[in-house]
Amino acid sequence: MRRASLKTKTALFVLLVFFTTAPTAVYLTLEFFGRSLRDVVNTHQATLLARIGAEIDEKLQGSHDALINVARMATADDVTSPESARRFLHRYPLLAAFFDNGVFVFTPAGILMAETNQGLQRTGLDFSAREYIRQTRISERPYISRPFVSSQPHHHPTVMFTAPVFTPNGTLVAILGGSMDLLKGNFIGSLASTRIGKGGHFYLFADDGVLIMHPQRENILQQNVSSEVLNHASSVPRGGVISAETVSDGTPMLSTLKKLSQTTWTLAADLPKDEAYAPLRMAERSAWAAIIPWGLLSVAAIWLLMRRLTLPILALERQIREAEDSGAHRNVLIRSGDEIERVAEAFNGLVNRLIEKEDRLVHLSNHDSLTGLYNRLFFEAEMQRIDRGRHFPVSMVMVDVDNLKTVNDTFGHTAGDALIIKAAQALRTAFRSEDVVARVGGDEFAVIMEGSDHATALEALERVRETVALLNSDGDSPELTLSLGTATATAPLTLGQSWRLADQRMYADKARRKASKVIGSGSASRDSAVSAS
Repeated sequence: MRRASLKTKTALFVLLVFFTTAPTAVYLTLEFFGRSLRDVVNTHQATLLARIGAEIDEKLQGSHDALINVARMATADDVTSPESARRFLHRYPLLAAFFDNGVFVFTPAGILMAETNQGLQRTGLDFSAREYIRQTRISERPYISRPFVSSQPHHHPTVMFTAPVFTPNGTLVAILGGSMDLLKGNFIGSLASTRIGKGGHFYLFADDGVLIMHPQRENILQQNVSSEVLNHASSVPRGGVISAETVSDGTPMLSTLKKLSQTTWTLAADLPKDEAYAPLRMAERSAWAAIIPWGLLSVAAIWLLMRRLTLPILALERQIREAEDSGAHRNVLIRSGDEIERVAEAFNGLVNRLIEKEDRLVHLSNHDSLTGLYNRLFFEAEMQRIDRGRHFPVSMVMVDVDNLKTVNDTFGHTAGDALIIKAAQALRTAFRSEDVVARVGGDEFAVIMEGSDHATALEALERVRETVALLNSDGDSPELTLSLGTATATAPLTLGQSWRLADQRMYADKARRKASKVIGSGSASRDSAVSAS
């Protein structure tokens, strides 16, 4: 009987060793890669959810603060009758920008006195049974309600923000309420259309499992959160974030939960595990399918193939670790030409989509959609930051677009929007690039001029007038006119006072120019409210 040659024995030995060790090596390699990928996906999903949760907390606080500030400005005379309450609400039209389902004035007992919704005859209705009335009356503190079905004709799911109104001696005389419609495109309702990857989504629920926002609108106000998710949510501290693997409608999910700081609500993100770990599954299938053909190759081919497969995996893991340690995102660069490169491309695509979405959310949260200027939330945050700093003097400028309502009524809202855009163009041209120029209301703009004294602010007002005159020279109708006011803060913690003073001077400027038109002066006064004060 002919004995096997050394070449045959070597080949058989290599094949035996390969089939003994290769499955183990592949398994260990994929386990290591899987742990790394899970860590990265969990980290990025938790980071994204934390940022979106912080945005919602900031907007909840900003909306509630706006309502509370208006409530503090109310007097007992403002809420003595439905007529006075309606007049009071009409003085603060900016609240409609925060509360798209209406603003309301209730008596302490919960009787509706006035509301901003036109055409509804509900004055005198008793809302004392509503949870937000009871909680506000008992605690005499601002409150954000649980979701409920609105009594308005649309019967949409709604959330109510409240703020108590007190007399100077501390007596509760009214409750100011602002309502958000969860089916509209506000910052809560927009969660329904925000996606994670292809099959992932966000949702918001109360501590008892009642859904506040969900992509499937019919689930809103339903107690449709699984006990597994509720158990995880109960262990999350306020403001904290956790991740866990759960099951939703029979589908395994990678769930991330964040408890909001402003309420007891929980923000959740669900991403199907199949999608989250698709690169890992693809790598596993490719590796196990390749074992049999590998075993039929020669010793050299096996060695080269194993080296080709393991080195890219190690390079991928190393680059992921380096990016994680440095805290800076950069694409993983793998040029293996096989499944590992496709895993890296899928990973890069997932991370890049998350970062792009994060950048869009940050930009939208800081800028006005019509003019591209900063919005009120960013402006107020900058004002607080600068007010605590040392770079004084700081000048505040208030700007109001004259006759915007008349333009809207006469030429339509498209013309009104064009006038607002023209005003924004004038301000952007007249002020420095480092000045904070923001749209703080429908027809109001505000500017922070850090390091600018009174004289510099007056020069800026002149530039605004010159720019407006240049823009009006094109003969387009309607013509842009602005009311201007400025004040200068010379010490920290006085910027708010200067803002209010600039606002008063702006209104004085408006009144002066209206008076000059009445007496037939022929042209508006060129003196700013500041120079006249």
